[in-house]
Amino acid sequence: MLHLFSLSSFALVCCLLTFGCATDSKTPDQEQPTGEISMGILIEPCELITKTDAETLLGEPVKEPEKSEQQVVGMKLCMYNPLDEASTSFLQITLTQQAFMKPGGVPPSDIFHSIKDAQSEGRIDLEGFGDEAFIATGGLYILKDDYYISIGTGNTDLPEVQERLKSAGNVAARNLARLH
Repeated sequence: MLHLFSLSSFALVCCLLTFGCATDSKTPDQEQPTGEISMGILIEPCELITKTDAETLLGEPVKEPEKSEQQVVGMKLCMYNPLDEASTSFLQITLTQQAFMKPGGVPPSDIFHSIKDAQSEGRIDLEGFGDEAFIATGGLYILKDDYYISIGTGNTDLPEVQERLKSAGNVAARNLARLH
């Protein structure tokens, strides 16, 4: 189950990037990674925040992660939903990386900065999570070594959500450093 802000963040990323990327007529099953993808270490977002990490961060058991990807923008998504169907908690991690893009794609740092510029109102800039980081509508956004991470977990106006995002960001940044 994707939540409203998750879909709007995803739509914003796709909309911003569609204009900067070449389009082709391949079907989804033809969009699988090939030798045309840029060289580099390919990291899965579920490696940045594991199921165990998600359960700790949310304070409750979660289902197996739902995964999706958009190779045209180099983005992979990992979504953790709670086992308790009545719970409104969730944790979504997206990772945009050059290693998953076809040559000529928009660099993850450009994507991050486009979103940062679009989120200027109400944005909370942070230090200590990577090269740059901020909290805004949709969640926590981190740029580290040209990896762009986005983490969502609820209404960013709530202090407890901001703290959960910061905790999740620390876990993701630590695991990125270990994997990269």
